[in-house]
Amino acid sequence: MTADGGIPGPGGSGGGPYHLPTVTSAAPDWAALAEANENEHRRRRLRLRIGAGALGVVLIGGVVATAVAMSGPSDEPKTSSAPAVTIQPDGPTDAPTTAPSPGPSDSASASASPSASGSAQPSGSASAGNSAKPSGSAGGKPNGPAATLPGMTLGGGTAIGSTAGHNGPTLTLHGNTDGWADSGSPVIDTSRSFTVSAMVRNNAPAGGRAVVTQGNDSYYSFYLGRDDWGTHNQWVFKVQTAAGAQDNTTYQAFSTAAGAATTGQWTLLTGIYDAGSKKITLYVNGVLQQTTAVQGVWQTTGGLQLGRVRYKNTWSDFWDGAISDVQVWDQALPATAVARLNGSGGTDAGTAAKRSWLLP
Repeated sequence: MTADGGIPGPGGSGGGPYHLPTVTSAAPDWAALAEANENEHRRRRLRLRIGAGALGVVLIGGVVATAVAMSGPSDEPKTSSAPAVTIQPDGPTDAPTTAPSPGPSDSASASASPSASGSAQPSGSASAGNSAKPSGSAGGKPNGPAATLPGMTLGGGTAIGSTAGHNGPTLTLHGNTDGWADSGSPVIDTSRSFTVSAMVRNNAPAGGRAVVTQGNDSYYSFYLGRDDWGTHNQWVFKVQTAAGAQDNTTYQAFSTAAGAATTGQWTLLTGIYDAGSKKITLYVNGVLQQTTAVQGVWQTTGGLQLGRVRYKNTWSDFWDGAISDVQVWDQALPATAVARLNGSGGTDAGTAAKRSWLLP
């Protein structure tokens, strides 16, 4: 204002310069508010994102922990299904043969088995040097009391069945006092000519072994089998020429060196006594081995034996293996008949036998 209270005109003269008064207003700063609001929204969105991320981490951690808890420790032993049970074949594989029982080819047995009464001995007993064990390689499973052989009484350890490598029935014995067959009375008149033959498989590596004998008194009258002492291991056919149970009355026909007694092989043994020429002869697989002159053959009252021999009042030389095609003739077979017998596998000599066992 002018001194007189008037209002000066703009840019007029008169008086000094003038100032406009400071303007104050209560109106809001909308730009500032908008910026502040935007900043707050940014902070909220950031907090939400941080919170959501943390929650996700927590949730994922929970899932992982649950899965770990359900799966268990990594070193916990795992269970697996039980293996299938394998059924073992019957019977065991070939058992080792123990030392043989002494017999006519060495010394007498220390224990005696029953005589011709034929009563079966308790299973499992054994003579000196023998164990009552089955021999798996012989084949044929023991049938116990059910095993039968016409005209024969069998020991309790005797089995009739089949054996590998041979057709027809076989008598399976195990080299102990329970393995034998006894006719109870003589089958052969040893004062006259006779022939005895059998197809055999020997399992014993050592010791005297009887296939077919006759006698149950103090001594045998004849013996077909294996003779073993020292370095001597031969098939043999031997006879007693007189009573008295003396070794000096024994006469023998042996197999040759080429015909040494084998194990694990089927072999045809044939022994012949010719009363006219007073000679004994042994054939192995149809081949002549040896002929020996004798004074005659002593006749006992005992029965025909399979698988054992009576020696000095004691049963001995128990067979270990299989016996089949046992035949006896009341004549001395000629060489041609023996050859035919071998060609038939021990079953047919072209002449009917007086008695036979274990033929097909």
